[in-house]
Amino acid sequence: MTLGKLLSVYRGIANKSQVLFNDRYLIWTTTTVSVGLYGAGDLLAQHLQVKKKKMKGLDTVRSGKVAAAGFIIGPFIHYWYMYLDRIFPGRCFRIVTKKVVIDQVICSPIVIALYLYTTSLFEKKSLSDINREILPKSIALFIAELPIWPPAQYFSFFFLPTKYRGVYDNIISFGYDTLFSYVKFDADLGWIKTEKEKHDSYSDVCVEDKIDSLKSL
Repeated sequence: MTLGKLLSVYRGIANKSQVLFNDRYLIWTTTTVSVGLYGAGDLLAQHLQVKKKKMKGLDTVRSGKVAAAGFIIGPFIHYWYMYLDRIFPGRCFRIVTKKVVIDQVICSPIVIALYLYTTSLFEKKSLSDINREILPKSIALFIAELPIWPPAQYFSFFFLPTKYRGVYDNIISFGYDTLFSYVKFDADLGWIKTEKEKHDSYSDVCVEDKIDSLKSL
């Protein structure tokens, strides 16, 4: 392929990609990327759980339910960045720092809560069970974001136009999408057990010990 043809192909791709970031389609672009990456992140988390023998195989139905969270989170971050840029216009260091702090303090907890509540509702858990599960897992996920997310947002608010922020957000957070799924579906992480659950767990351990003792005879 000649250089001229390569440039022609590049221009064609560039022109089509601009359509995706047109104001008319932007929310759908952000939401589609969000749905796809949440689903892919869950599949990667499942792969890690299978390797650790915490799952027997991949559960594509679960990944579909996780991906559905993107239908809520995608539009939220689309409108969030539009709102943030409207009330804090400009790219000076003081303004950008305000945006980064507000984004971390307000947007991050909301996104984490939306993800955990949405995926928990698909599991048909009671509200009390969801609340007991979400608090410790939300704190763990929020702390895990701190080393990466604020620096990534400084880059976003300094250099990127508003229309690219939603897609950038999803791409940068892909690793966290995997972490979200791993934390959400790993029963050993963050679950605050009731006294009954603690008693049941202790009883299970005792039964397993007795079985092991009998086998050794």
